[in-house]
Amino acid sequence: MELSRAEDLFGELSKIVDYPLFEESPRIVLSATLSGSSMHFAASVRVLCAQGLLLGASATLRSQFESVVRSVWAMHRATDGQVQKLSTELNQESQQASKNIPQVNVMMTDLEKIPQLINLLVTLKEFKESSWLPLNSFVHSGIHAIHWTKNDAPPKLLDQVFRASNGLALLAFQNLGILTGRPGIQSEIIRATACYSSCLPKRRE
Repeated sequence: MELSRAEDLFGELSKIVDYPLFEESPRIVLSATLSGSSMHFAASVRVLCAQGLLLGASATLRSQFESVVRSVWAMHRATDGQVQKLSTELNQESQQASKNIPQVNVMMTDLEKIPQLINLLVTLKEFKESSWLPLNSFVHSGIHAIHWTKNDAPPKLLDQVFRASNGLALLAFQNLGILTGRPGIQSEIIRATACYSSCLPKRRE
């Protein structure tokens, strides 16, 4: 695993998106906050992968994916009421109210209605179709968790989780770039990734 390369990449991307949001509306702030949440999860995945802790890395990867999806959904499809529920201070009442917020399948169906998100949806769907069942198994202590508790995780599998997490982190940076409203920032982000293929998902053949 190219751990140091991943840190270098995210350091570069952090500098590229280090601008104020194009507006401080609750919707934009929530979307940016959720992108930040996904990056927190991504940092945890890198630490866990470096320690060979596949169970923790895989369970955290699912949370990272959900944060990325919700950050985009918050920007494009959440109602004002849903934005308010997720943006309010944490207490017993707000915790109860947030139980009605849509889960991943509903959010992704909602996002399919936004034409400009077609390419992003392809990436999110590919991840979900290939990874969702095993990641759920890790979260719920199913057969994947049991198997990899009894057996050492091969480096190839840890590297796969590591790369997948870095790919999702890149999506979060792209969303933050959009939220700055700066022209050309997406091109800057893509150019910055050109030399970091060793720590990003491998291209499909």
